[in-house]
Amino acid sequence: MKKILFLAVALLASQWAFAQQFSLPILPEKMWPSDYAKYETDILNCCNYLLTSDPAFNHPKHEECSSFLVRWLSGTPEVSIPVSADLTDVKKPELLLAYLAAWTRQALQYKDTAPIVCANVAVEEMLRYYESYKESVGKSSLTEKLIKAQSEGKLAAIVAKALTE
Repeated sequence: MKKILFLAVALLASQWAFAQQFSLPILPEKMWPSDYAKYETDILNCCNYLLTSDPAFNHPKHEECSSFLVRWLSGTPEVSIPVSADLTDVKKPELLLAYLAAWTRQALQYKDTAPIVCANVAVEEMLRYYESYKESVGKSSLTEKLIKAQSEGKLAAIVAKALTE
């Protein structure tokens, strides 16, 4: 039984280590709107990395992924993300990136997803990220308020209101 448990732990650890090791291509300076689709797999890897890694752990990789995501989002016609100060603490770039990464991942994995669904997923993922990496991110009173609203079952109403304003 101990051998099976050890094997399972070793397999999980190796998958985690492998998932953390990927390289991002360099986006060309000039791109047509249709060119962005070629990078969707890279963007999904980037989003997964940003949502599952401590920003203090591998800072250069985190910065590389952040830059790649923002650059891709600034030109792609596939994903458009409204950012509301009621949903994410813009003073905490790690939380804003978690929100952007979660929205992007949802929009790419489930094409034609309604913006309200993407927003709800993005906020919930951002809250999970905050709770996982709070020590690295630092305290955020807005995020704490959203966590409280989530526990009271009021988060969806806050998200809907923020998207309509």
